[in-house]
Amino acid sequence: MSAATTRKTKARTKGRPDAEGTVGREALLAAAVEELRVSSPETLTLAGVAARAGVHPALIRYYFGNKDKLLREVVKQLVDRGQESARATMESSAPLEEKLAGRLQSMIGVIQSNPHFHRLVLDKIYGQGNDGDGEDLLGRIATRGMRLTVSMLHDQPSQPIRPIDPRLLHVAMIGLTEFFVAAKPLLHELFGENADIDELKSRYVSFVTDLILHGISAPDPAAPAGIDKGRRKGQ
Repeated sequence: MSAATTRKTKARTKGRPDAEGTVGREALLAAAVEELRVSSPETLTLAGVAARAGVHPALIRYYFGNKDKLLREVVKQLVDRGQESARATMESSAPLEEKLAGRLQSMIGVIQSNPHFHRLVLDKIYGQGNDGDGEDLLGRIATRGMRLTVSMLHDQPSQPIRPIDPRLLHVAMIGLTEFFVAAKPLLHELFGENADIDELKSRYVSFVTDLILHGISAPDPAAPAGIDKGRRKGQ
């Protein structure tokens, strides 16, 4: 082997592995998402992701460095997709009720499609928010999520709403949607073993939408239309 060939071979080993064809970063992220549908974050391995993508694990290490960074990128992609899919509706002139129901439906759908999404967010975003990368990602996700909530409430409003803190509403919607998928055993206990989960999801979204819009207090028959009891008392 000539000296030139030797230098060329050594140079290649420092960069992207050669033998992986056209498989790139996005394909590896897609393989990781698919692998997480059958493996928990704890049991997922780079070898398993690589096998699903048909590449050598070295290619994953080249793009992401290690498993932790790969999983963090998976969370980022899943959150970005969910937020982007909701953006057009939130910024539209659709009725508030339709916007709210659509946002709740989308948030539950992300978790249904990715069963370990909640664990990943807790571990890779909230749990690592104090390091540089984790803090930046948490800030990005929180900012984009808040924009959607503010857009839902105020972009081209179709009806007046009372003053509320959109930050608290944002946190409430996350809490109200994250547990639904994990609560499947509880749903069957409450509604029966033959309960249709998709039908219950539709009912749940309608219920939560109505709960957020109207609360649980019965209307005061003595109150003029559009004025609640608290406002009549000057509260």
